[in-house]
Amino acid sequence: MKKFLIIMAMFLMMPVFADTMPFYMNTIPNDTIGMYQTGKEVTLYSKPEADSRVIKNIKFSYKAETMPVNIFAVLLNDKALGFMYVTDIGDDGWVEVIYDKQSGARGWVLTEDKMQFLPWLNFYNLYGRKYGLRFMKDAPKDLQVLKAKSEDNSQTVSRLNFIKQMKLTKVQGNWALVTVKDLDETPKTGYMKWRNGDGTIYAFPNIR
Repeated sequence: MKKFLIIMAMFLMMPVFADTMPFYMNTIPNDTIGMYQTGKEVTLYSKPEADSRVIKNIKFSYKAETMPVNIFAVLLNDKALGFMYVTDIGDDGWVEVIYDKQSGARGWVLTEDKMQFLPWLNFYNLYGRKYGLRFMKDAPKDLQVLKAKSEDNSQTVSRLNFIKQMKLTKVQGNWALVTVKDLDETPKTGYMKWRNGDGTIYAFPNIR
């Protein structure tokens, strides 16, 4: 009993890490069009109008123990960096976001500047180029290949196994030009499919 209490005490004293990152394909809804970067708070409206009903106002401390759950698509508390999925855009800087990933509930927020909403292309060009890409854990193995061109029937340059680094050069539609280092440390360059035509995402920026 004493040993059990000691283990429980050690567990409770451990730091809380509530960072969030998508690792499986079904965690990103297919109809998302990009990311909304959160600030210190977010006010959610029922319509893309300032005089519409306020659904809720949420403040963010970026302290793991007090942060709300099921809101963030990406969250790094140490960097005070958070993103919510965007599913639609309105006029004058309004975007629709998913504020409850479990229920799929959505609301409208007003962006403060042009960089707060990043369409997927911009998000990948910014964070994918900075941190590289990684495949989702359940991405089909037959898609983990490099092609000579950004076409399904193009010649296969290399199959990807035991990836150590995947550097992004550019995004071209649903394809990404990358340079990959494998176990043999030999760089291999080619096109990989980061997203399907139905919106399913196979590879995501390796933000850290």
